[in-house]
Amino acid sequence: MKNPSRLTSLLLCLLVACLLLPTLASCANTTETPTDTKAPTAGTNAEGETEEIDPFAGINYGGDRPFNILTSTNVACTGMGNSNYLIEGETTTTGNLVNDAVLERNVMVSEMLGIELIFTQIDEPYNTIQDKIRILSTSGMHEYDLIINDLYPFANLSLEGTFRNILDEECKFDFTKDYWYADYMEDLRLVNGYQYLLAGDYFIDLIRSAHCLLMNKDIYYNYYKTDADEVYDWVLNYEWTYDKMNQVITDQWADKNNSGEKDKGDQFGFLGCEFWGNSIPFTVSGNPQFITRDEYDGTPTISLLETQRANDLANAMAKIFHNESSSITNTLETELLEAFVDDQALIVCYQRLGSLENSTLRGMEGDIAILPYPMLYASDKQYVTSTHDTSELGAIMTTNPDLEFTSIVTEVLCRETSKRLMPKYYKEALQVQYVDDSTAASMIDIIHDNFRNSFILAYNNALGSSILESFTASMRDEREFSVVFKTKQRSVNSTLKKSIESFKKKNQIDD
Repeated sequence: MKNPSRLTSLLLCLLVACLLLPTLASCANTTETPTDTKAPTAGTNAEGETEEIDPFAGINYGGDRPFNILTSTNVACTGMGNSNYLIEGETTTTGNLVNDAVLERNVMVSEMLGIELIFTQIDEPYNTIQDKIRILSTSGMHEYDLIINDLYPFANLSLEGTFRNILDEECKFDFTKDYWYADYMEDLRLVNGYQYLLAGDYFIDLIRSAHCLLMNKDIYYNYYKTDADEVYDWVLNYEWTYDKMNQVITDQWADKNNSGEKDKGDQFGFLGCEFWGNSIPFTVSGNPQFITRDEYDGTPTISLLETQRANDLANAMAKIFHNESSSITNTLETELLEAFVDDQALIVCYQRLGSLENSTLRGMEGDIAILPYPMLYASDKQYVTSTHDTSELGAIMTTNPDLEFTSIVTEVLCRETSKRLMPKYYKEALQVQYVDDSTAASMIDIIHDNFRNSFILAYNNALGSSILESFTASMRDEREFSVVFKTKQRSVNSTLKKSIESFKKKNQIDD
């Protein structure tokens, strides 16, 4: 771990005048103890409209109460880097809109609540962070109010009883707010009334790691002789399906190097770097209805063989990956992006919204389109955004003695991220600076607003690593999914049942 970095009281006082709204309380108005946490009654303005009252406006912890955050600096995706620069940020203004918005948020929250944000960095990959946090938990010492790290090791730790229930009555979270990803969090629960992982705008790595497709608009126009924006229209009209995508990439191979063979340097309709990793966002976005939930306690059961949908999804994926104009090669993610920038693909997969920050992509001469992953059926009328299982989100350890304090600070951090940072990063940066395309803003909205199907990303490894792998095998080998998975579903559900029983025991949940 690196030495903690602190937003000092001096910095707060120096910056508040230029960064904060005049109506915010000054440093001199801090008190030693928090006031009543009950929300004030809403009032009306001069026009008779109801004004929303800040439920935390009267809360102040004295000006120097520390709020300790264990923040990840590990780089899981080389194409977009780590997201800590949007969590911890800088300690001085830089003139960069996004960086300064991070500082503004941190200063504002610190000043409003009378706290000191203290960040401790940890650089551990997904396969070792679990042991590090387990050691912190078993020590019994309260070191961090909030920890931020990867989804799937966090999910494993929640099974072990490492985290506190974010639905506890002590918590002051309001998960009805748009800055929380309620569907994503709810899909992670194993039993009604118990959730352990926090997903929202403050945990901005979820947005940056959201999977999307990139399309070369120039290649599209040169072949189809029509504006590539018609693909945007298909998305907005719920016509963007797996079959539609397969039609678009068909007949797009071009022998650019004149070798007479399909090889590196040619132009393809669809470009991916492997079957396994590239198939995951397709599987998740295809929404094969991984689980059904018990009506009594909400416990999940793997139900993939109960409908035709899983077979249809695997078959639809196989058509795309085995299309004569597709190229699936064992290359790095960065090489995949470089090939796309070099006009070697109409559509490239395995990219994330954070990839739009990549200097390689931003140097591309031609125009690109940002697309959500397709729906399986047009009748679905809903897109599903897949994150990665190493996407970073939040949790509160069982060693934390003050859920009210932690939840209030985290809630305000999430709210102010939505208000102060997102208009800069999400709207000004992603939608304007990095992508010269006004309609792309609608696509990014769709991707951002549809985080779902987190259950399988979180628990696939804990359930024997056979669910997502079965989709990959079925698609890769062009076999029916039901045949591939038939012998596995019973053992997967048996493992899931045992995991839930162990989870209830370790978290002291009564049946």
